[in-house]
Amino acid sequence: MSNLTVGDLVVMRQLSTTPQAGESGLDRKVVWAHVCELADPWNWVGADELLMTTGICIPASPEEQRRLIRHLSDRGVAGIAIGDDLQAPPLHPEMFAEADELGFPVLTVGHSTPFSAIGRTVAVGAQSDQIARIARLSKLYEAIQSPSRHSTLLDRISRELGIEMHVVDVEMATEVLARRTTLPQSVLDAVTAEVDGRVDRLPTRLRVVVDGTLVATGFPLSTHRKCMLIAEGPGEVDADAFVLLHSQSLVAIEVERHTRERERLDAAEEKLLRQIVDGSMGSDVAQPLLAQIGLADQQWKVVCFGAESLRFVRALVGDRSIPKMTVPVGEEGYLVLPEAAFDSVIEALRPTIDSIGVSAQTSTITRLADCLRQARWALHAARASGSGVAEYSSAAPLFLPRTLSEAHFATRAVLGDLIDYDAENQSSLVETLDTYLSCDRRWSDTAEKLVIHRQTLGYRLKKIEALTGRSTKSSADISTFWSALVAYRISRRV
Repeated sequence: MSNLTVGDLVVMRQLSTTPQAGESGLDRKVVWAHVCELADPWNWVGADELLMTTGICIPASPEEQRRLIRHLSDRGVAGIAIGDDLQAPPLHPEMFAEADELGFPVLTVGHSTPFSAIGRTVAVGAQSDQIARIARLSKLYEAIQSPSRHSTLLDRISRELGIEMHVVDVEMATEVLARRTTLPQSVLDAVTAEVDGRVDRLPTRLRVVVDGTLVATGFPLSTHRKCMLIAEGPGEVDADAFVLLHSQSLVAIEVERHTRERERLDAAEEKLLRQIVDGSMGSDVAQPLLAQIGLADQQWKVVCFGAESLRFVRALVGDRSIPKMTVPVGEEGYLVLPEAAFDSVIEALRPTIDSIGVSAQTSTITRLADCLRQARWALHAARASGSGVAEYSSAAPLFLPRTLSEAHFATRAVLGDLIDYDAENQSSLVETLDTYLSCDRRWSDTAEKLVIHRQTLGYRLKKIEALTGRSTKSSADISTFWSALVAYRISRRV
């Protein structure tokens, strides 16, 4: 291994490097020298590496200069070498005092010395380190390319780096790749809280602090999902930056592969559920397909929610490796899952989804269509009562019918003649009434939404009153119409 130190560079007169502060740290080892002019150089220079700068990355204020020294020292950087070419702002005594306190070398480099000369000197001195680094990378790739039934990719990388690694989708707040152990919920919550508002531009290095203690460090992954590689543990990550960068790339490739496979499975499961519900696939054909996705020979429940939440539901349930089928229908999304997983899934969905409807349980394929309608009924009940989660026939949905049979009866009793008239004449009186009441009986808004003239709306409302024997101006009749329309939405075929 290389024994080259910052002090060795200082004593090489041909390099013209002069210590300005932090001389107690001149014994710090140097394995690489790197030029960086970005505002956050500590995110781009690793442990035991010398930062070389013309001064552009050095802030102007004393406090910011102190902060720069602290960050570099915290990252384990060997020191900072500042070119003597008038690019740097004035270096304040506060900066030197911080460097002296931390034992962090601050060097100036003579104008006649190119940075490449320092880089070559360090490279020659660190050749043995580079050989060791290449050997470690080879070992890392060998471990990754040796799949095992008993360990995942992240398990093998964690073992090789000596750091517990996890992948977190910071937008969905879920762990993406399976591991034998999972992040504590407090750490997962802290990760998502730290990146709140920065999902589209993830930081190059994320410090995750819980109760004032550093508990993990995150690194962004180049993936379609907003993911970060999370190194669990207190203190700064003690890993070679080059090896860590390769690990990020390897994990990103695995996340992309995993994501594409999941999207393919989501599409196949959606197609299967649609065919079961519309009756185009019989039980004898569906049963082996359900066995392939892990849903055969058990009790199921159907969960209904707003279709806008479908992507989140698929990610959350899929990341937990729970067998499922999902499908969007109109404005609702549906999830079929094992009854045994129901409680944990609902607990995970509730903080994000306001209203959830749940069907009765079943183990019969032919009853899945009924279960979807039951879950839809329960969703309307949850929205009406504001209860968050409603289960079929067990919630108290105010004045709504309590079962599908009651909903169908209420629909026919009030809207039956309108439904029959629409079916016989290809008209849309039920839609007109629904839109009219949804628009709070505002003629202009209703006509605009239906794309009809106001006179046409007037004709349709008179026809509705004639067929139903009820008035669109009476509060009692309006209440009856509205309740019947809600029942109609609940009872119609999913």
